[in-house]
Amino acid sequence: MRLFGRSASKLAAGPTLLLPADPGPALFDAARQYDPGVRYSTLLHRLVFSNGVLLLGPVKVTRGVAQAAGLPDGVAVAWYALAALQGHGERRAHDAKANDGELLVRGLAARLGGITHPAVLQPELALLASVYSEQAPAPQQVMDSLRPYGGDFEVEDAHDGSYRLTGQEIHFYVVYWPVRRYRESEAPPAVGSLRRRPLHHWDLHSGVRASDAPRELCLRVGEGALALASQSDGIALDMFGSPISNPEDLLAH
Repeated sequence: MRLFGRSASKLAAGPTLLLPADPGPALFDAARQYDPGVRYSTLLHRLVFSNGVLLLGPVKVTRGVAQAAGLPDGVAVAWYALAALQGHGERRAHDAKANDGELLVRGLAARLGGITHPAVLQPELALLASVYSEQAPAPQQVMDSLRPYGGDFEVEDAHDGSYRLTGQEIHFYVVYWPVRRYRESEAPPAVGSLRRRPLHHWDLHSGVRASDAPRELCLRVGEGALALASQSDGIALDMFGSPISNPEDLLAH
């Protein structure tokens, strides 16, 4: 499953995932968490995601390839993301696909122990977790489920079905969007078949850069997201769009 004949300029341009060794099936497993519907094209040597993102590879990184692409030492294999051409019915903006490609590469690097090229792909991301669900518990139920992790919340800015949960001494704040604001084309692939249905959406914002977030805050945001996902029978995701199954999943970011 090697990708030959690709220009080093593709790796240089990025976004590129760099790994110290072939991850074997771990990469596809992580990709399938990001998108249960992902498929690999053996002929074209690429992973095809439902949000219009392609991940091409693996590219064996020789010394010559590394030098030509400006890659650091210690890299054995690489994958790079591109925006796919899509049919009219499923077409997304190029910038949206490019942004998702960068998030995918960053998320895979965090989960697989790799690095990215360029080293800084986007502005620093804030520590954030999202919950998507077909059901919407009442705001009071949401506050009750989050209180052990976030503090005493109150509803603010309730308008047209959306609202914010804030407070005086809270560890994170919450923004909720109702199903009328939902757009299937912008939903994360990780929700799988639910993507085709109108979904409720909550974001748990820490207000702190993920790279600077203390351990306790990471765990609180993760615990809150998982509690809300359990309350709403939904799915909790990290800031890269991959599912979290325990609070510690946010620590690597």
